[in-house]
Amino acid sequence: MPKSPSYCRIVKIVYHVFILEVILIMKKKKEYCSLGIMSGTSLDGLDFSFIKTDGISNIKIIFNQYYKFNEEFKNEIKNLIIKLNNSDYEKALNSEEFISLNKRFSDLIIKKTKIFLSKNSLEKSSLDVIGLHGNTILHRPENGISIQLGDPIYLSKKLMIDVIANFRKNDIQNLGQGAPLVPIYHQCQFGDSKNNIMVVNIGGISNFSYLVGKNKFFASDIGPGNKLIDEYCEKNMNCNFDKNGKLSSKGELLNDLVNNWKKKKFLKLNHPTSFDNFSFKVKDFVRDQKENHFDILRTLTFFSAFIISNLTKKNNYEVNKWIFTGGGVRNETLMNDLKSLLGESNIYSSEDYNVDPFFVESIAFAFISVRTLKNLPSTFPSTTGCEKPSVSGNLYSYY
Repeated sequence: MPKSPSYCRIVKIVYHVFILEVILIMKKKKEYCSLGIMSGTSLDGLDFSFIKTDGISNIKIIFNQYYKFNEEFKNEIKNLIIKLNNSDYEKALNSEEFISLNKRFSDLIIKKTKIFLSKNSLEKSSLDVIGLHGNTILHRPENGISIQLGDPIYLSKKLMIDVIANFRKNDIQNLGQGAPLVPIYHQCQFGDSKNNIMVVNIGGISNFSYLVGKNKFFASDIGPGNKLIDEYCEKNMNCNFDKNGKLSSKGELLNDLVNNWKKKKFLKLNHPTSFDNFSFKVKDFVRDQKENHFDILRTLTFFSAFIISNLTKKNNYEVNKWIFTGGGVRNETLMNDLKSLLGESNIYSSEDYNVDPFFVESIAFAFISVRTLKNLPSTFPSTTGCEKPSVSGNLYSYY
């Protein structure tokens, strides 16, 4: 027998009251257990971080784990990004290729989440929230668009855990760049009332958080970090990246190329700004393949260091300490260039602060997700250029 309209209305009211009560209880909690899942511009795999935090000033990092993509899956993501950026993206997003890949990406996250919880003897009931940031496949804030892989509705239902996702949407709707998102975490983790600290994440794209004491901060994407280095290795060196910077260390610096690249338009953009992997291609930097491969790789590596070191001059920042995170920390040639440009005594890894440099962003999204549960802003005019502070991400409840 079909239910009457009045019965259905009552059920809906009861359901919404229940959801509101759950949200109010969550807001009153002092400490949350949050799992951050991140896949960045390097497209290499999934980073998992389980933390306990109040979303304000206290963070306890409990477990980190990395799960590598196989080459076929990585190439599928890469090809989808190329297609989305070179064609009608609305049509591409409705294609069978995207739907299939997004489903398989989501299923992979579900599988790895179950493995992560089992390995670390964690019950699903111990998690308050999952913060999911899949690979960015299209980022056009000027058009109000930023799309990441992963279906948070599907994940929350299958795992029976609340999920926070779409972290960039609200910021872009408030006319921000939608990136970088992690400065609020950097401030909590690395802020120092006695020092001005520059935190730089060297991923595919480099970004910075300039922390002025404990209460003021500025941020922006910088430009290519590992992107051009990795692409050049894939196309010319028969490898995915320059492991420990060993290949670039064999080359000589081509100063004429560096001086030419210093004229690139992206270096003249005001901060904050944002980029994605598709913003930079090797073919726009190296057109005539006359030079030695090792020399070009050496020069690309130095250029990534140079644009980071140029931050103080570009923005007139006074920096007491530099803290580096991300995959670029493993590149010894790149880090030696930074030490030469910035002064060795000022340079630290996040590892010096007991934070694994390869999991900073997954930790950050776990932290930001708790702020979202508490309706606290995570992006600001000084970090993304938004008109007003914005809460990052939407809640997808399994209830």
